Amino acid sequence: MSESENQELVRELDPFGFMVGHSSAIKPLGGEERGPDPRYVFHTPYIAFHPGRVTFTIKFDKLLATFGELRVHINAFVQGSGRDAIFVTSSRLDLADRTAAERGMTISVLAVAGATYAAFGFCSEGTDARAADLTIIAEEIGGADGAIAEQYLLPTQLGTQALDTPFRLVGDEPPLLRDPVSQPMTDDQLAEPEYGQWATALGTDASDRRHSWQLAFVAQTLERYGMLQPGARGLALGRRAAALAPVMAAHKCHAMVATVAAPGSAGIPWHALPCSPIDAVPGPDGLLPGIPLSISDQPASERGFDFLWSLGAAGRLHMTGNTSSFLIEAMMMLRPGGYAVHMFDLATGPGAAPNAIPRSDVERIAVMLISRSFSVAQLNFAPGTALDQPSTPFGLIIRKG
Repeated sequence: MSESENQELVRELDPFGFMVGHSSAIKPLGGEERGPDPRYVFHTPYIAFHPGRVTFTIKFDKLLATFGELRVHINAFVQGSGRDAIFVTSSRLDLADRTAAERGMTISVLAVAGATYAAFGFCSEGTDARAADLTIIAEEIGGADGAIAEQYLLPTQLGTQALDTPFRLVGDEPPLLRDPVSQPMTDDQLAEPEYGQWATALGTDASDRRHSWQLAFVAQTLERYGMLQPGARGLALGRRAAALAPVMAAHKCHAMVATVAAPGSAGIPWHALPCSPIDAVPGPDGLLPGIPLSISDQPASERGFDFLWSLGAAGRLHMTGNTSSFLIEAMMMLRPGGYAVHMFDLATGPGAAPNAIPRSDVERIAVMLISRSFSVAQLNFAPGTALDQPSTPFGLIIRKG
């Protein structure tokens, strides 16, 4: 690639090129005019990119703050659509966290033809932050990205029942482990025979009901929708999810474990997804043997996965506002008709940990997924097993296509 071509793929964006002259909530950045929105920090112009992955890198110079949270939305605009800008993904930065502020933010999206994209930053609760400068770089990764590789994924041959979009987004029937939807853990489910059967099969610690239920929920969901069949290809996102190895072995499924990207990273690396067999034994250094799996370079019969699952990854990424991006990019690794099961803590009261996701965010994520033509099992927010606790385990079920 020539130097000029490389420069076209890496562009520095004007942080204040959309709302020209307006002052920023982070002083003394921006212009001198007082804008209509006191929350405003920056807004780049809308730019067209080649189809594929685009990474926005946002860095402040000499940022100092004692309070304030910066939220950054990546929005898309389609000329002539008659619609306002469309929210694509978001991330968050604690401005008072010196280490995080120096590291900056990296947000990755999959651009499509015909749309333009912009980064919009704001502080919804205000801030006393000051900075010397702000730089925003947009880099087009291009090539055999997920948007390209996904075109060549063959439909899964598994599945006994399609997951249809429910008439109501949120149901109120008592949730059953036997017939799972997107639901929290409840005492009644712990008394169902299916829970005992999976706990026995997995050899889980009976005293840790939260962990045992999460594993049982994933296993029951995959079995309920016909995924646990010999030869099925599964992917565990994160090492904790590898606890389902006994179920994969018992059903003769081919399962791999992939490293989940750290919060704020550039997303799932399609060219070299770090994987290892689900039953791999760590080496003397405690590390697992890594296999750089390239989705786009695999033979057609082996490309993509019939199902995938995660334990806690969605919650960890919630702390930086990257849950939506994680879920969408994970879906692109599935074959059409495949299933994803994501386990996380649902915030049920005051004092919930930062990685517990509130109901309102779960509903928003479900609507976003449905708008992208994925099917989401009906949400159910029945009281969890311990109302005196600030959170309870929750399972989200998604089907591709």
